[in-house]
Amino acid sequence: MAFGIAVIGLDHWYTAFGVLDIAAGSERVTLAGVADPDRDRLAGIAETTAGISAVTDYRELLRREDVDLVAICAPTDQAPEIAQAALRAGKHVLSVKPPARTLAELDAVLAVSAETGRFYGSFEGMQRVHPKAQTLRRLLAEGAIGQPITYHQVGHGGLPSPWRGEPSGGDSWWLRAAQVPGGAWLDHAIYAVDLARYAFGGEVDLRTISGLTDRRVHSSLAVEDYGAALMRLTPTGATDGVALAPVTLFIEDTWVADAVKGGGAHRLEILGTAGTLRFDPATNAWIVTKGSATPVSHPVSASPFFILDALPEVTEQHLRGEATPFGAADARANLEICLRFYAAAR
Repeated sequence: MAFGIAVIGLDHWYTAFGVLDIAAGSERVTLAGVADPDRDRLAGIAETTAGISAVTDYRELLRREDVDLVAICAPTDQAPEIAQAALRAGKHVLSVKPPARTLAELDAVLAVSAETGRFYGSFEGMQRVHPKAQTLRRLLAEGAIGQPITYHQVGHGGLPSPWRGEPSGGDSWWLRAAQVPGGAWLDHAIYAVDLARYAFGGEVDLRTISGLTDRRVHSSLAVEDYGAALMRLTPTGATDGVALAPVTLFIEDTWVADAVKGGGAHRLEILGTAGTLRFDPATNAWIVTKGSATPVSHPVSASPFFILDALPEVTEQHLRGEATPFGAADARANLEICLRFYAAAR
C-alpha cells in the first residue's frame, strides 16, 4: 500500500511545492491531499495537480485513512497546534522549520508524539537522508581532512517571496516577528546547525554560542536581515585512533542579496589539520584539497532536495523502536541552538 502524504498549509510555499512536485513523481509515496484556508491558492494547486483533494479545513485530511504523514507548511506559529492534532489522529508529522517559536511550544508537541508513538521531525532533518550530507559525514569519519577545526557556512539570499512567482520582499509570514522567532539567520542557519550536528555526530556546547544580528539593508524589517553566529561543537568518534577535538562553527546568513548586485552566495567549507573540504554546486561534488596536491572530487548522486521516498522506512523504524536518521530530539536540539543564538545576540 502506498504511503500517503498530506500537505497542510501553503504559506511556506518553497517547501510545499517541493513536496507536491517530488511526491507527484514518486513510486513509494502518494499525495493524499492539500489543506489551506486560502481558496485562491488551493484553486491554483488543484489546476496543476490532477485529482488532488484540496480542502480549506485540514481536519478533513486527518480523518482520512489514506493519510500516513502530514507535511506542515503552515507558518511556525500555527505549526504546534496542527502537529498535535495530527499526532492525536494517528498521523506521523514532518513540520515546517522552525517547528515552534519557543521550546515550551515544541515540548508540548513532543509530549504528544511520545504519548501517541508517532514519528515527529522537522524539515531540516530531511537532509540527513540525502547523499550530499551522507557523503560529507563519511569523508569526515574517514579523516579526509584530518582533524576538523572549523565549519564555515555563508548564505546570502534575498528576502522571502510571499508566493511562487511573486517578487521577494512582499508581505510574508517570515517577516512578522509574531509568527517566527527570527529572520534571515534562522531561515537557513537551522539547516547548517543540523548538518553540522549530523556530519560530526556531535553536539553544540550551548554555553559557547555567541553572535550578532542587524538590519544592514532592510532597516524597516521587524526581524534581522543579517546574522552571524559563533559556537563550539564537540564531535564523537576519532580519526586515526585520536579523539576528535572541538570544532568551531561560524554560520552567517543574510537577506541582503536582492539589494546587492551579485550578492547571492551559499558556501560551506570545513578546515582540517590536513586539508579543506568544500561543496562545489557546479559539479555537485565535495572537493578535498590538501596543500599543493590536485584537489580530489567526491561526486554526490543526483537526488531530490527532499527524499520523500525515505519517509516510509523512517517512520517504520520509529514504530519498531529503532534509531532514525532524524526525529523529535533533533528538532528540539536545532531549535534550542537557534534560540540560544538569538538570546546571545540580543
